[in-house]
Amino acid sequence: MAVLVLGMIPVGLSLESLPKGPIQDAFYAAHKSTGFVVLILMIGRLAFRLANPPPPPEPTLPRWQVAVAHANHWALYAILLVMPFFGWAGSNAFGAPVSVYGLFTLPDLVSKDESLSKTLLAIHATLGLTAAALILLHIGAALQHRFVKKDAVLARMT
Repeated sequence: MAVLVLGMIPVGLSLESLPKGPIQDAFYAAHKSTGFVVLILMIGRLAFRLANPPPPPEPTLPRWQVAVAHANHWALYAILLVMPFFGWAGSNAFGAPVSVYGLFTLPDLVSKDESLSKTLLAIHATLGLTAAALILLHIGAALQHRFVKKDAVLARMT
């Protein structure tokens, strides 16, 4: 999921700078389709997490680190569940349908309203950048535990 989401962010940020036409359209289509895949995977991931709680935290961790790790995880879940809806609704408000890899088209969530589109897509972009920051924080903390502290935190995640 981290690789998928981190790959989506630069694509999303570069969409408007691409030349208008078939290339830009193809990147938009791929971004929207992959966003829908992220949504489906996150719903599955959340269901799995609720049915299979993670092991207890490493006993040597300070309580504040455990609290930050839990907050980071749940913030990521929340963002990655709602962010696709903002992109989907923002596309609809712009007047663009959301097709998933040309296989089917998602129903419109909102009517065409370009002003609303700008707001929804700005929220979508902000959530994407926030998700990237949280993912990088998570990766950095895992690497710090593995290579600096040399504790068992990273091992318990596998």
